[in-house]
Amino acid sequence: MILHDFLPSGNGYKIRLLCACLGLKVTLKQYDITKGETHTESFLAMNPNGKIPVLELDDGECLSESNAVLLYLAEQHQSALLPNNAMLRAKVYKWLFWEQYSHEPNIASPRFWLTHNAMTELKKHMLPDRIEQGRAALKQMEDTLATQTYLVGDSITLADICLFPYTHVAEEGGAYQLSDYPNIQRWIKDIEALDWFIPINQAHII
Repeated sequence: MILHDFLPSGNGYKIRLLCACLGLKVTLKQYDITKGETHTESFLAMNPNGKIPVLELDDGECLSESNAVLLYLAEQHQSALLPNNAMLRAKVYKWLFWEQYSHEPNIASPRFWLTHNAMTELKKHMLPDRIEQGRAALKQMEDTLATQTYLVGDSITLADICLFPYTHVAEEGGAYQLSDYPNIQRWIKDIEALDWFIPINQAHII
């Protein structure tokens, strides 16, 4: 498989983390999204949305949207990261949907704006509200992790794979302080201690 990606992207890192967990080999092909490299004719043929990540499967079919890729790989490999129990499975879905609506726009976007010289007047106007909503998202995770080891009980699931990438780098750019969220800090350390863990800047997975 080939993962078309931008190394600092948390959305791409989700997929690399899952591949590491499942023992899947994937080759990373990088694109600089700050230079418009995902808007070429060849990239748009893979994903008309012009965004990374895109997972190119062995048969050449391409799948975009990071959480859809997570679900596809977990289902294909019958991973326990996607529980068989209907309620637990629904709770995993809940976190995946929540991540894209309540977490990623408010944690990842400010990080990108502040670390990639992407700030505009409009974004400066939007930033305080994004930070406020991001703090509310982190507080929801913090409260959940106060009573259980992972986001869906005491076993790691796709919910944790999905939420870890942008949460663990939330401090980049200076919008958030993870010291305000000790349960999240404990959760981050637990995931980083797993024997299959890879850091966000690791490009190759064997």
